[in-house]
Amino acid sequence: MMEELVHLNGKLVPRSKAQISALDYGFLYGYGLFETMRAYSGRVFRLEQHLDRLRFSAEVVGLDLESIDYDLGKAVYDTLQANELADARVRLTVSGGEGDASPDLTGSRGLTVLVVANKYGPSFLQKGRTLSVSSIRRNGRSPLSRLKSLNYMDNLLARRMARSAGADEALLLNEEGFVAEASTCNVFLVSRGTLITPDEKSGILPGITRQAVMELAPKLGVKVTEAKVTVEELLKAEEAFLTNSLIEVAPLVMVDGRKIGSGSAGQVAKRFIWAYTEMVQAETHEHKST
Repeated sequence: MMEELVHLNGKLVPRSKAQISALDYGFLYGYGLFETMRAYSGRVFRLEQHLDRLRFSAEVVGLDLESIDYDLGKAVYDTLQANELADARVRLTVSGGEGDASPDLTGSRGLTVLVVANKYGPSFLQKGRTLSVSSIRRNGRSPLSRLKSLNYMDNLLARRMARSAGADEALLLNEEGFVAEASTCNVFLVSRGTLITPDEKSGILPGITRQAVMELAPKLGVKVTEAKVTVEELLKAEEAFLTNSLIEVAPLVMVDGRKIGSGSAGQVAKRFIWAYTEMVQAETHEHKST
């Protein structure tokens, strides 16, 4: 069986041979960023949007992506092709690279860039997901709340507690008590026929799939708005769903043991599931043809 290959600092290497410095700032201090993407039939959905978000985030935290002397998009595709993957999950990680042991960003030298990919199954009509409201709060005033950074401990701890409580994901509120996002997903709810999602000031990561859903809404004749959302509004919603690049669009059916709507996938969620699938097929087929 062929050993998995990863793309590390511009070169494809066997996973067992991939090494980073013991003083890498991503490892020592979580100084870095990542993007998680889906590949369909060998094409990454909205790769450029993922890379644009990475570039924006890198400017915010001071990671010099201009210093990378190879194409990140090509690195992603080289990794897929080297591992003979068509339907896959792809993760691109960029850290501050090697530095001194002391927490001083001026001491970091270069960047560490890693691309890994593994098989990820085809899309299907999603089962209903459940959430548990977390005691961990999202700090909406922190710039990191809007970035996909390696500082992921809040999300991991919240998700672990949710799993212990029997839920699929954690629901994170911000410091004001408004809904921010799930531990790995964005949240949408339907109220009086309008699709609502927490706004960026609520401390969310503006997801690529979230944006795709917002683009689809007018095409489906559904009004969409960004707003502050309370837990009570979510609980009283007609229906709700979660989004991210891996699960795509998944119905949200329960929060803290209380049903959302009928407690099963709603009609609006089903429409977006199929519309998103068609969008993916159209965009990835288009890129394969060009």
